Amino acid sequence: MSAPEDQVRQQAGGVALAAPAAGVSRDTVIRLAVLVIGIVALLGTYRDTLAAMVEIWDRSDTFAHGYLVAPITGWLIWRERARLRGLPLTHSLLGMAAAAAAGFAWLLGELASVASVSQFALVGMIIALVWAVMGTQVVRALVFPLGFLFFLVPFGEFLFPTMMDRTTDFIIWGLRLSGVPIYAEGRSLVIPSGHWEVVEGCSGVRYLIASVVVGSLYAYLTYRSLLRRLIFVALSVVLPIIANWLRAYGIVLLAHMSDNRIAAGLDHLIYGWVFFGVVMMLLFWAGARWREDEFYDASVPRAAVTADGGSASRSSWFVAPLPVVAVALVLLWPPLLGVLNAQGARGAVSLAGLQSGAGWQRVAGDRVPDWKPHYSGMRDELRESWANGNVPIGLYVAYYRNQGPGEELVNSENRLLKYKDRQWSVAAHRELPVQVGGREVNVLSTEIVNGAATRLLIWHWYWIDGHWTTSEYAAKFYQTLARLRGRGDDSAAVMIYTSLGEGARTVAETALASFLRDKGGELGDSLAQATGR
Repeated sequence: MSAPEDQVRQQAGGVALAAPAAGVSRDTVIRLAVLVIGIVALLGTYRDTLAAMVEIWDRSDTFAHGYLVAPITGWLIWRERARLRGLPLTHSLLGMAAAAAAGFAWLLGELASVASVSQFALVGMIIALVWAVMGTQVVRALVFPLGFLFFLVPFGEFLFPTMMDRTTDFIIWGLRLSGVPIYAEGRSLVIPSGHWEVVEGCSGVRYLIASVVVGSLYAYLTYRSLLRRLIFVALSVVLPIIANWLRAYGIVLLAHMSDNRIAAGLDHLIYGWVFFGVVMMLLFWAGARWREDEFYDASVPRAAVTADGGSASRSSWFVAPLPVVAVALVLLWPPLLGVLNAQGARGAVSLAGLQSGAGWQRVAGDRVPDWKPHYSGMRDELRESWANGNVPIGLYVAYYRNQGPGEELVNSENRLLKYKDRQWSVAAHRELPVQVGGREVNVLSTEIVNGAATRLLIWHWYWIDGHWTTSEYAAKFYQTLARLRGRGDDSAAVMIYTSLGEGARTVAETALASFLRDKGGELGDSLAQATGR
């Protein structure tokens, strides 16, 4: 029996695939050339979006796998070369529509300053180009290899707060079940042997993302059944979350039982990754028991081949204009963004302070605690101290304009407390309705503590083009809408705060509510005036 690939049967059990046809047609060569040129032009045009992804891969271990995604995708496509040779090539109008939709999504992501949307859209444009130029059957055969490209996008930071909270809950539950006394305030835990803080590194997001990437690849290579693949990917999501809870609980318990001699410092990290590695190995070992392999079957008829190696069912002439139009559809959006930016661009910002009145007087800054949120990239900021009676109120405004990467209002770096803050920690967080200038709006109420000495009650929200909101998603929506209307992207983070004495929550909340009721309208007018419209 001859050894060429198109006559080889790999008998591990599984699905029969048509043996590959030989030769490459002129049509195929031209389409591949158009596709390569289009992708190169695409990456050059959207180089800033690509560079933003690479910068995150470089600085964050959580997303360092991004460097491997493209090579793995190339290898996965190469594995399918035998199947691809027998498929008819044709342009796809649906692919062209997908290219236009992905380009518009990129535009919206840029207008809203949501990097992940722009980055997902960039990957979507690459896939849509393949679809438009090579046809539906090719894309159907490469669904997973092309879909795997979405792991290029550093996505998942929004999971940190929720997973930190759930990890904290499990540690508390586990320690109490183990008979260890524990006092918890927010994510700050105190046990007899010491003090623990659940930070982003404890959340398990890094384990989860790594597990999903590796688990998805393993499921694709190991199983042919869609159901088995989905089950394995689901396990790759659930198991690392549970494993991280057990890991965090185990580290605290080991440190407590050893009087902090083990499971602290470097041990903390080593035990975490070793435990995660063991969990993943067990998952792969169990998954291998139900593996499904594929084999090539020479008895399955091949596509008829013309003299130049192409399929007889295809047109021998390549309809050039439509794939070229597909390339144009993904390249037109940056110039359109430039037009919108030019319409909304404005100069320097000058925030006007509030005026005394309604019983409120400006007071010295040392009457309120020395606290400032961890915000950066703003065009201007305002800090004032006010009092109406004996309760001083701090006001802080961070104002943003002409937003871009690292200089946008809503991003993962802008927060009340900096990452791993050694001075302050969050003790409580909730949303509540208040009166602002005669209308009801919601604010976020956050309590932060500085050891046992100082507590602050902070009410904070976003202001975007006259809208007040506590939702990051709503803030991005209002920003996008304003930019599409040519009104620019002016927006601000607004915070008022006061000391929270022992048993004085009602006094603090009453003072903050009174300030908003009396001065909220003036504050809104001041922000609107800063837009210059």
